[in-house]
Amino acid sequence: MTYDPADKRALFQRVVDDLTDQIRDGRLRPGERLPSAKEISDRWDVSAMTSQRALRELQALGLSYGMAGKGTFVHPDAPQTIKILDGQPAASPAGPTVSAGLAQYLLTRDAFAAKTVEWMENLRDKTRAAELQAEMNLLAAVLEGQRQGLDQDEIDRYQAELAAAAGPAASTATQPPADGDTPKLTRRRSHRK
Repeated sequence: MTYDPADKRALFQRVVDDLTDQIRDGRLRPGERLPSAKEISDRWDVSAMTSQRALRELQALGLSYGMAGKGTFVHPDAPQTIKILDGQPAASPAGPTVSAGLAQYLLTRDAFAAKTVEWMENLRDKTRAAELQAEMNLLAAVLEGQRQGLDQDEIDRYQAELAAAAGPAASTATQPPADGDTPKLTRRRSHRK
């Protein structure tokens, strides 16, 4: 595949954008297998590292999920997520209605969490850990800016709807044992002579 030299996007971002467009227009449907890293390398004429980064980015955006030994697949909620990324409000059939601002905040929060996991996995590689730390710092700043732009009532409503959808929480209070149920502590005998 040839690339426009005037296009300033990183190669991995071009792959992500192309796959996102395929999901948006229905060429890739929820549950369908995405091309493997090798297939992406061949089709888009990029390195293996670039294709792997593109697949990681799709997962961080919530557009795909991986199954060990099976591949990477289009996430069932990918079309809704793309609408949100495009700035359109979307309602999940199983969850609350989310404004574009809140959705963007939630996506950034999830990307920050994924970057944190990646950072923890690379702590021994000082160069990679430092690079990931810089990306996390940037995401944290973006996240805080998005958080400040949100209405606290909207966040509270969203959390309440999520809690209601999850059902009643299990009681975390522990009950003391009944009188007859009190365990007896026994002391181990020492076998020293």
